[in-house]
Amino acid sequence: MHTTTGGERLYALNAAASAAGLRRGQAVADAKSLEPGLQVESASPALDKRLLQALARACGRWSPWTAPDPGLPGEDGILLDITGCARLFGGEEKLVAATLEAVREQGYIAYAAAAPTLGLAWGLARYAARRESSGLIITDTVSEPLNALPVEALRIGPMADQLRRFGLKRVGDLAGLPRASLARRFGRELVSRLDQARGLDEEVLSPLQPRTHYRARLRFPEALLLLDSIKQTVRETANTLCEQLDAHGRGLRRAELNLYRVDGKILLLSLGTAAPARDPAHITRLFSEKLDRAEIDIGFGIDVVELRASETTALNTHQSGLLDSDEMAPDTMARLTDRLVVRLGDDQVQRAARRESHIPERAAGWRQNSGPGSAIVPHAGTARAPGGTALAVRDNTPVPALTGPESEVDPDRPLLILARPEPAQAVAEIPDGPPRSFIWRRVRHLVHRAEGPERLAPEWWRDQLSPRSRDYFRVETREGRRFWLYREGLFGLETTSPEWFVHGAS
Repeated sequence: MHTTTGGERLYALNAAASAAGLRRGQAVADAKSLEPGLQVESASPALDKRLLQALARACGRWSPWTAPDPGLPGEDGILLDITGCARLFGGEEKLVAATLEAVREQGYIAYAAAAPTLGLAWGLARYAARRESSGLIITDTVSEPLNALPVEALRIGPMADQLRRFGLKRVGDLAGLPRASLARRFGRELVSRLDQARGLDEEVLSPLQPRTHYRARLRFPEALLLLDSIKQTVRETANTLCEQLDAHGRGLRRAELNLYRVDGKILLLSLGTAAPARDPAHITRLFSEKLDRAEIDIGFGIDVVELRASETTALNTHQSGLLDSDEMAPDTMARLTDRLVVRLGDDQVQRAARRESHIPERAAGWRQNSGPGSAIVPHAGTARAPGGTALAVRDNTPVPALTGPESEVDPDRPLLILARPEPAQAVAEIPDGPPRSFIWRRVRHLVHRAEGPERLAPEWWRDQLSPRSRDYFRVETREGRRFWLYREGLFGLETTSPEWFVHGAS
């Protein structure tokens, strides 16, 4: 049972309850008055929904255009658009029979029907297919089987009770009635459902997963039982997928490998790439290492292998060198990053990336994973991954440009920038001039040359507590050492005692 605005209602019935004359949606109090010994349990619609979605996803082995159909309480179903798929299974009869067999093997009571329209197939599966253990197939005519169905087969819900009160029990009873009269008395939904079932109004199935234009799938009459066979199949599907990507100038950023077991379960492996990729050898290597470490349970075998690119982006071609030995490989670092992520995990590899800030210690950070849309955290010394392992990868992957006026200027920076500026004691000839000497880490340095200042305004939306400007100077000491230090606070405007900090060295 389940609780609605109208009180407690019967959600689903077993065979004995149906034989006793009880019906779905009936008030529990009315049902118990008819059957005093009736036993009821609370329903879990949310759990049923998740289970139905998992079952619909497993039915993707027969058609990628698959969706769960919640229907009325206790009347769940699955919708499949098998257009163009039946020939892969030897015809619609064999496809429907194979679908029923797989679902029933998991312990479900299932009925199926195939028809030229989605509405007719829905009605046949629920009200006519119980007499056909291997499924009911309608290939051409629509009117005759549709007219024989009860009005409930039109997916009109409680409206069916209104029709029955007028003596309209079958769909055929509506055939001779004027459409305008039906719409005026019962609403346009009834006319729309009639047109959809007859094929006069197009009905589009909304699939469980968005349609993927880049997909490669292989099906085997004999299930694959060895991991090496699966890897070989991945190599073949990767070749096909990369041909599709190459034809459209695209590269994948995230790929999914679906392994369909013969018992209906699906094994899913996914990975992201540091840069757009369409090299089948590289993709195969990544998934092969993923398969080795996943320790998947093949069960009684894999009969369908599907590889799809769930996220893609434009991929520009690169010109090779003039000589064979002078071949350019701009994506070498990206491939290394991908392999490290597969072997160590997404959270064990971090990549340097730029952040939208003109404050030097905030302008760079670590990209947490290799996929697109990754989060970036500020630099804070050494990048440390869980377990005490630290691994940073530096590459030249494009990063978002800085915004604001400061983005127009990209001054040179020293080779070493400290994660946090360190205080120093400096002496200048004039308050707003360059330093003549400074003490840093208890060592005194005499300045021989100085360049600057380069003024950086504070980020007022962040620096609310200490909104002071910085004047950066590049200095060279008498020993030939070079430092990058700044004076914080404009003398006479922001402070009367500016502070000095060392921020980098060359």
